[in-house]
Amino acid sequence: MSAPRNIFITGRPGIGKTTAIRRTLERLPATANGFTTSEIRHGSRRVGFLIESLDGESAVMAHVDFDSPVQVGKYGVDLDAVERVGVGALRRALRQNTPAIVDEVGKMELACSAFAPALLDVVRADLPVLGTMHARRDSVTEAIRARPDAVVLEITRANRDGLPDRLAEMIREAPGGDAARGATRDAP
Repeated sequence: MSAPRNIFITGRPGIGKTTAIRRTLERLPATANGFTTSEIRHGSRRVGFLIESLDGESAVMAHVDFDSPVQVGKYGVDLDAVERVGVGALRRALRQNTPAIVDEVGKMELACSAFAPALLDVVRADLPVLGTMHARRDSVTEAIRARPDAVVLEITRANRDGLPDRLAEMIREAPGGDAARGATRDAP
């Protein structure tokens, strides 16, 4: 098998999936498109999630105070935020033919009807994809796992420190990874 083009990591909550993605981004060119997510905290209490595109657009994706018809656990999900920021970033990756960053393929993102089709378009395109996915299996994550050009790696305490270097190298070596061989982005 040739080098995988679709590279996803999975692992238990809090293990460092998003941190690994962000550290990998520091090793890739500024031409990548996509999004990351982060927790919103008040003190020690998690109250929501922020979604942010790599070009700086952000929105609160889910919050305990949102009155939404879509609930994931205690969080109301803003489907418009997922579509505007997350799906918009995936569409830019397709239009600009850049590596796509997808953090994450989870219940909140998949609740947006436009997310799965945009994700699968990116996964089928001739460009590298780096993402995270929840461990729970569903039709979308199974479709990705079944692809011959995809690999899903589990992040653990033992491998998480070295994983960003490995992921960056995999993206650079991936078919269509020419854009990822350029200059690296400045660390935040």
